[in-house]
Amino acid sequence: MPPGPDAVLDLTRELIALDSVNPGLVHGAAGERDIAAHLAARLAASGFDVELVAPPGDDARVSVLGVWSGTEPGRTVVVNGHLDTVGVDGMDEPFAARIEGDRLIGRGASDMKGGVAGIVIAAEELVRRGVPGRVVVALVADEEDASVGASVVLGRLRERDITADACVIAEPTWLDLAVAHRGFALYEVTLTGRAAHSSQPELAVDVMPAFARLLADVSRHDAALRDVELHPLLPHGSLMTTVARAGSAPFTIAARAELSIERRTVPGEPVDVGLDELRALVSAIGAEFPGVTASVETVVARSPWQLDASGPAAELADLLAGCLASAGRDVGRIGAPYWMESALWQEAGVPTLVCGPAGGGLHAVDEWVDLEQLRVFPGVLTDAVEAFLRSAARG
Repeated sequence: MPPGPDAVLDLTRELIALDSVNPGLVHGAAGERDIAAHLAARLAASGFDVELVAPPGDDARVSVLGVWSGTEPGRTVVVNGHLDTVGVDGMDEPFAARIEGDRLIGRGASDMKGGVAGIVIAAEELVRRGVPGRVVVALVADEEDASVGASVVLGRLRERDITADACVIAEPTWLDLAVAHRGFALYEVTLTGRAAHSSQPELAVDVMPAFARLLADVSRHDAALRDVELHPLLPHGSLMTTVARAGSAPFTIAARAELSIERRTVPGEPVDVGLDELRALVSAIGAEFPGVTASVETVVARSPWQLDASGPAAELADLLAGCLASAGRDVGRIGAPYWMESALWQEAGVPTLVCGPAGGGLHAVDEWVDLEQLRVFPGVLTDAVEAFLRSAARG
């Protein structure tokens, strides 16, 4: 029988109760092992071919890959979400889900255990309906940090020669369709001079003036980027210093400075554009401050993303928008200023869209998900994916 109206609420509460704080963010945190085992058992009982996958040597960072082959050959749809959460500092009872009015409160309620519950309920219902094609459930570890889960799952799909026509990621979008998001890159800049006692500055190469100039130059470049509109749904690109350290001790001329500098990109900009920009800035620093050397290293770089204008993901997006409209939702098409793993799926050759239930307090002490969105999501996702799979079978 089809799921009841509170099936997704019950599963979301179960998932919130399972501590899955990301140990890459909080030393010693639980990781995803328990929540992955819980959902793997449930999907296996629903008829999915399930495996737990993890990076070599790190069995706490577990992702779930469930595959169900339908009643006849056809398209393949991936439904995807992440299992990890950020930390719980300042929260009284982070894993005790509670309802207040129209909100379900608890760590991960919105980001994104509500979305994960919704795609699991939808996947089970697609099996019950006996749809054609193939349904892949990918529940990944480590989205909040380094995306090792997505990388491992995508690698496993390649090993199994499973190709997908479209992927739906249930990140919190307030049931709007997210059709674009920004990318980012993080760089470490090091300035090096020569130390000396502060009573003898003529013996030193002081990095402080160069340090101050680079901070100012990064700020000026960021201001210039704000005047360039490259995408109708997204903020401009940005360049900002988020961590800055210089010097080692009082009475010692600073011989070293370190800066963490972040570049946000929009579709149409190459992911490494910030590297070229920073190299130009530090080159000017070196010319102005003789004796100061500078290096720029890329820590991580992730591409921006946007929904394909046509093709299977655009088709599925239209079907999902239609199902949401039939459910009384006024669906917008939005851009997200932050990064999501849709870029990784798209780069792996899987056309991707993003839609899921949301609320507020993401990464904060009062995280919650809207109950009405939570209850609507599984049904509209089921109907849209079924229509997508059956339309190809009919064709």
